[in-house]
Amino acid sequence: MKKKTMLMIGSLIGVICIIGVSYAYWRLTLSQTGINRIASTCLSLSLTKEENAINLVNAYPLLDEEGRQTVPYSFTVENTCDLFASYTITLEITKESTLNSNYIASMLNTNAIQTLDELETIAVSDSSLYKEAYILGTGSLGTGDSEDYALRIWLDEDVTVEDDAMNKTFQARIVITATPSTYSPVENGITTLHDAILANEYQTTDVQVAIDKINQKQQPDFTKTAPIIEWQESHESTTSSITANMADPADVGSGKDYAVNLTDENVYPAVGTSYTFDPETGYYTINNLQYVDPTSLDYENNDYYFYSAFTDINSSGVMNSSTNNYGLAIRKVTGVTKTETSLTDFNGQTYPAIQYTFTGYRYNQTELESDKSDKGLYAMQDDYGTSYYYRGSVKNNYVYFAGYYWRIIRINGDGSIRLLYAGNTKDATGENLGIGFSKFNDAVNKPLYSGYMYGDINGTTLDEVNANINNSIIKIYLENWYQANLNNYSSYITDSGFCNDRTLASYDWNGDGLNTENTTYYSSRERYTRYNPSLMCSDIKGDLFTVSNEIGNQSLAYPIGLITNDELYLSGYANNYLNPLSYVYSSAGYWTLSPSYFLERTSRANVYYSYNSGYANANGSMNLNLLVRPVINLNANVEIESGIGTQNEPFVVKTT
Repeated sequence: MKKKTMLMIGSLIGVICIIGVSYAYWRLTLSQTGINRIASTCLSLSLTKEENAINLVNAYPLLDEEGRQTVPYSFTVENTCDLFASYTITLEITKESTLNSNYIASMLNTNAIQTLDELETIAVSDSSLYKEAYILGTGSLGTGDSEDYALRIWLDEDVTVEDDAMNKTFQARIVITATPSTYSPVENGITTLHDAILANEYQTTDVQVAIDKINQKQQPDFTKTAPIIEWQESHESTTSSITANMADPADVGSGKDYAVNLTDENVYPAVGTSYTFDPETGYYTINNLQYVDPTSLDYENNDYYFYSAFTDINSSGVMNSSTNNYGLAIRKVTGVTKTETSLTDFNGQTYPAIQYTFTGYRYNQTELESDKSDKGLYAMQDDYGTSYYYRGSVKNNYVYFAGYYWRIIRINGDGSIRLLYAGNTKDATGENLGIGFSKFNDAVNKPLYSGYMYGDINGTTLDEVNANINNSIIKIYLENWYQANLNNYSSYITDSGFCNDRTLASYDWNGDGLNTENTTYYSSRERYTRYNPSLMCSDIKGDLFTVSNEIGNQSLAYPIGLITNDELYLSGYANNYLNPLSYVYSSAGYWTLSPSYFLERTSRANVYYSYNSGYANANGSMNLNLLVRPVINLNANVEIESGIGTQNEPFVVKTT
């Protein structure tokens, strides 16, 4: 289990931990000893439960790929002083250490893996006890800001039995040195937002040095969230209710056209007699489902669990009822009631139905702990060149522009900076992270309605239905907001475009994007489920929405759009996992620009949206009212007045 420590930094040196290593015949043990505390007016360093912060038994030289998967020692640096502070994280080697430091590989967060001799050296804090000191990382924090770290060290893969490594010991300590900060991009001659973003990643004045280090970083594991979160069950102590509208069991076998798909097993909302919980994903699965009238069961003497059930009516007026047994929150049922009701299809036709109301104790999840080391800037190609995108629980990508706060999604390949709206106060959360709520489109019953624009609703080819002729509801909503709030800042905003990728997934059995009698999946869904995100727009001329930029479709009135599902994915989301710790998270669900699928059974087109539990939900029906978080691109040469990108010290774009 990872150990977590909160460290408060001020203007002096604090000894953080001591790590001891014994090495003999490929047997390696690392452990911490002692508890160190230092305090001053605005400094508090405290370590508890230090035993086995890093513990490797029967260890041997590891490949880099194996080393980066080891359990890290995690800690947080927080500035509680009323001053801007810079700090340096060093690893100091004791004089008793006999193992050559060159044999030890290290990785702080996801920076490039380096043996200790490859790191920059610095003078030791106490020459009577320590002989070498290596710089692991540096940073700066405004008042109240914090930064998370994870340190991994292991025996380097190149160590062999011929090396002088047998029966050696390795002892070291981590030291944080904090001083009133002198780091400032502007004060160090870095005046553009583009360069400040890059330089800020490694607190350097040489942008090329930062670029080289970013390009050398370990590539993320896209099968996992960033940060990686471990979950535990949470059981509420008070009861609550949830309803399920199902087809009337009396219609089974009735011969009525709308009831042709109804059976004895799908008209009832099924309950299960047990469940399992996955601590990696945070999801529950209900087992041993029973498809019977739930009001007939004995809840006083038996345990039953329920997640959800529902009924859809497709465009042909056929009812389809089903139960879900997999989700984020289930109920241990204490009782069920039922009442007669009705359901209405798209044409206003009504059908008899039964509403079941389940009462019970809600089971959900809470965060147990997190590995926050996968974060920061990473490189990936987009349609213009090399893009640098933010990932994980980053806290240094805040921008203040045009009277609003924004989060930096990435530097585009053309050097422009892509921003996600984050409210009109620096600490906005939930629905305050958006500009309001909107549908994506009014109509949902054809695949073409998942377009930011769409063409002929009676078209017979993809070119006809995906022609950029008709505006979506959300496009109108965004462009009206731009005209009212950003038009006076248009000289700072560029036309890099927004990808509404309507290309079809490559599945052999996939629909054609035209026929409503087959289910159609889009490429964004295929990339997400196969852990293969991309910043390339598959159909630039059709789906890259621009105003006048000839690389795209030139169909926008104003240069404003939405985040894509791929950008959510790169930010730290992962398929079927929860992640409320990524910087893109909002407790209010908000739209993306990425179509997911058209489902034949429900005659409904869907777009991905950021769900309020922290994952990309593929079931964003066009007529849902969801939060709108605008995305814009700033010119590559926009200048900043101040800031280091934190919430309390955001980059302030110069607009006068």
